[in-house]
Amino acid sequence: MVLSFGDFELDTERYELRRNGQLRKTEPKVFDLIVLFCRHPGQIFSREDLINSIWDGRFVSDSTISTCIKSARKALGDSGDAQRYINTVRGRGFRLAVEVVEQVTVNNELSTGVTVDTASDVSTEPSLLILPFQSISASQDAVELAQGLTYDIATILVRIPLLHLSAQTGRYADRGITPSARDIHEDLGVDYILDANVQERGGRFIINVQLADAKSGFHLWAEQFSAVGSISEMLTHSVIAIIAKLEPQLYRAIYHSTRSGEGDPNARELFLEASSMLALKGWHHESFTIAAGQLRRSWKLDDGFALAPSYLSLVLGFGKRVGLMCNDEQTEAEALEAAERSLELDSMDSSVLGFSGCALADIGYLDRALPILKNAIEINPANAQAWAALGSAYLVQQQMDEAVRHLSHGISISPLDSRLSIWGALLSLAHMLSGDLDEALQQGLLACQRDDRTYMPRVVLAGVHLLRNEVGDAVRMLNDAYRIKPDLSLVQITSLLGKKLGISLLGTQQAKK
Repeated sequence: MVLSFGDFELDTERYELRRNGQLRKTEPKVFDLIVLFCRHPGQIFSREDLINSIWDGRFVSDSTISTCIKSARKALGDSGDAQRYINTVRGRGFRLAVEVVEQVTVNNELSTGVTVDTASDVSTEPSLLILPFQSISASQDAVELAQGLTYDIATILVRIPLLHLSAQTGRYADRGITPSARDIHEDLGVDYILDANVQERGGRFIINVQLADAKSGFHLWAEQFSAVGSISEMLTHSVIAIIAKLEPQLYRAIYHSTRSGEGDPNARELFLEASSMLALKGWHHESFTIAAGQLRRSWKLDDGFALAPSYLSLVLGFGKRVGLMCNDEQTEAEALEAAERSLELDSMDSSVLGFSGCALADIGYLDRALPILKNAIEINPANAQAWAALGSAYLVQQQMDEAVRHLSHGISISPLDSRLSIWGALLSLAHMLSGDLDEALQQGLLACQRDDRTYMPRVVLAGVHLLRNEVGDAVRMLNDAYRIKPDLSLVQITSLLGKKLGISLLGTQQAKK
């Protein structure tokens, strides 16, 4: 089908936007937005309408929507001032302000046709409805805390790739008796439901949170949290505490759901299996190898799916840097190709930018990586991976204050992430290189505690101990790193500690034998 307006033709079968016959490059979301406007010229779309149609109901920030509108106008040679094609209707939304002629491709010829709405394929991607958290106490503080938690938790959960957050939360805002999980599933088709209540008790607030499988009605997880202080303080601490426990449960549910599916998995299911497996099992040689294979298959099945090559680029790039993948030119070339392709497909998705930016930094393209990672954070400030990757990039650039700040923030907003052992190792290294050996020791010990199967924090901690003249502890930690990675090489040690300290550490170990 071809939609014609002004000097433009929009070919929905070839995914092409042409102006006077010349192809105009557009990103997938931008193309989808223009298609939506062209199929409904003159209709006003609110931001919520756009979220439902373009992002499948997934929670996205206002800046993401504004960026997409801006990019659509740019593709059409339009602007926010001119608004020749896309109008902003103040207080209501956006609309296409020109007539559209709709044509259908028949035997390679174009003929004027009538719009035919076809049902979209049933999504195999996970979806979550966050019910408005209820206050079961009469105090205004309890009401404000419940409302704030509902919004802030949704804002952070958008960082889970392919998790669709239902925009129908408001439907249950004034609920008397909440429908059962199964009824909500029948009504909205969501997979999971998050619910909570807040009550004031003895000068503190109790928050009861539960996650349910909407299809079966079974509870997957429930926990009680306690909060004291001002509303702002309680929101900050409670959101992080809840997300820390909730996020792994969501990943576990998604992983088991994709693993138990019938038939051959599609591209998105393979991505979900790889990403949730890494989130649950951590970053190790075995998990990276399995994930790389799944992501390659995902990319092969759908070469227009940006998340698969972006995450593959991270697995290959970071894996090469720290010895979890083959350290050869072929791995680096594949990582670069995957990163470039993903950015070409979608440069407006925070997850894509975070993964690909991290890969580019790890294979040596720091100047390109820094703005990409900064953009990822600007689009979604809750993207902990992008914060940590940017901190790692600053570490390579010897900007220790920025490295510490970004790594610390990434860890703080994702306090039970499976990657914390690696992020903590980099934070310990940043403190060590800035001369704060006490903090480096503390962060190194914490990083080792977080994962018994990661060699990086043990190598860093061995270096910290050696600088503190704690030779026995240094050798003990290095031996523990060899327990995890028997083929640990001098190159991998010196890539973390630097040549001088790395060689000195190995010499100390040999002298102790």
